[in-house]
Amino acid sequence: FIPWKKLYHRYVRREGWALQRVEQILQEFSITKEQQGCVLGLVRLVSSTGPKVDPSGVLQILGTHPLFPKAQLCVLNKFPDLQSKPGAEKLWAVVAVMVLFSASVGDIQRILACFQSPCSRVAVLEVTEVLHCMATLLFAMRDRSIPISNRIHYNIFYCLSLMENSCGIVQPLEEGRVNLCSSGGADVKLTHEQQRILNHRIEPGQTVKIMAFAGTGKTSTLVKYAEKFQELKFLYLTFNKAMAEKAKKVFPRNVTCKTFHSLAFGSIGRHYKDKGKLNFSKMSVYSISFLLQNRKDQSLFIRGKMVSQTLENFFSSSDEEICEEHTPLWFKNTHGQMEQVSREEKKVS
Repeated sequence: FIPWKKLYHRYVRREGWALQRVEQILQEFSITKEQQGCVLGLVRLVSSTGPKVDPSGVLQILGTHPLFPKAQLCVLNKFPDLQSKPGAEKLWAVVAVMVLFSASVGDIQRILACFQSPCSRVAVLEVTEVLHCMATLLFAMRDRSIPISNRIHYNIFYCLSLMENSCGIVQPLEEGRVNLCSSGGADVKLTHEQQRILNHRIEPGQTVKIMAFAGTGKTSTLVKYAEKFQELKFLYLTFNKAMAEKAKKVFPRNVTCKTFHSLAFGSIGRHYKDKGKLNFSKMSVYSISFLLQNRKDQSLFIRGKMVSQTLENFFSSSDEEICEEHTPLWFKNTHGQMEQVSREEKKVS
């Protein structure tokens, strides 16, 4: 997921594969000591490898950066072919030039702040990948005595280091502090990732996946999303009843909170309510073995376990009838060794 970051650190450690890969990239984009204007090759590399994103909102915010007009003019003069290319290529070319023009770490931090704006549709991880791409090539250019200021690499490296070692909470440029007290939460700051989710209005038939670690604020984000789009109806599913009951106290009225089991029971299970509950856990292997006929050279307990596994596989499936496919493929014999279940044994089981 972070190929340029990995390549950068592997190149710094002088790993063979990384050295060869970087050399190949330098040659491909004419970034050599003999080539005049080799820095233009670096910009073109960033332009062609940058993530394919919608640049409209970002370009508008980047326009507030002091280096943007100068960088945009440079790209217009040096890369006229990019004017007819997709907007993303021109965006990353402008960003690369802005980084090259940066006089301090603060200049690059202000570039990152533009991408952290609620109006930005670009993830910060995508921007840091672009910075790692530039850092890799700048480091390699220094190794080859290509005349370029080491200050640029230092600014990028220091900016990335500050970002990776920060607490990770970013103050959004427009929304600011958000109060979750109405939903039972504390007064918190939304990160730029959370704000991007709130800025996206889900369309009918569309699937949106939010990937995050435990405790990073997924539920808080969903609460704010439901509060923002109160005209929409949502279904919140969780694994246990306690979490579902807690969610009912947190989410607004346009959210129905259920467990997966209750959802399934409401549409399917209720039809079998009068038939009673099958408690398979009380059907022990020992009790099953008493119902089976004795067979030479095979323990009744082992056969009972095979039957138990067969029934368990059937109950866990969506099949209406039990069949040979539900039988286990292997069993452990009386000597503790694994043996494959024969076709004849499957039919008997």
